[in-house]
Amino acid sequence: MKQNLNCKRWCSNKASGYGIAFFGVLIAFALRFVLHPFLGGSLPLFFFQINTILIAYFFGLGPAILSLILSTPLLMYFFMEPFGEFTVVDSRDVTTLLVYLTYTILTGLLVELLRREQYNAKIAVLVSETRLKLMVEGDQKMRNLIKKSASSPQSGSASRAN
Repeated sequence: MKQNLNCKRWCSNKASGYGIAFFGVLIAFALRFVLHPFLGGSLPLFFFQINTILIAYFFGLGPAILSLILSTPLLMYFFMEPFGEFTVVDSRDVTTLLVYLTYTILTGLLVELLRREQYNAKIAVLVSETRLKLMVEGDQKMRNLIKKSASSPQSGSASRAN
């Protein structure tokens, strides 16, 4: 199927998605901060990844990238050891951040492509339904014209014969 140029418009409120992405990061941070005494250094990315994937699903890749950019320094400072300070990043931290960035960007991209194809399918269904309605209406008009033309000569010739 030919690519619909309007497929990027699947999200009608993408502008508000940036604000919601900001608040989503705050909520993910608050949840992780409350659970920090129990979790410690484990699962530093979990709530931020969930937030970013949800933002990508509902608002697209742009707001998801904003969520990613906002959450990365927060998780580095508050939830990666040593807590509460920016220090020299070791190989473990680089691996954690690299996994977070690639996993989240890849998931956001796949979700964006999924939503575009979903929108394409929705538009294709609407176009097909419209074309079907036009064909049915055209067929009905043609049948009416054929009925009129078929009945007109007979009634006209019958009246001439009298």
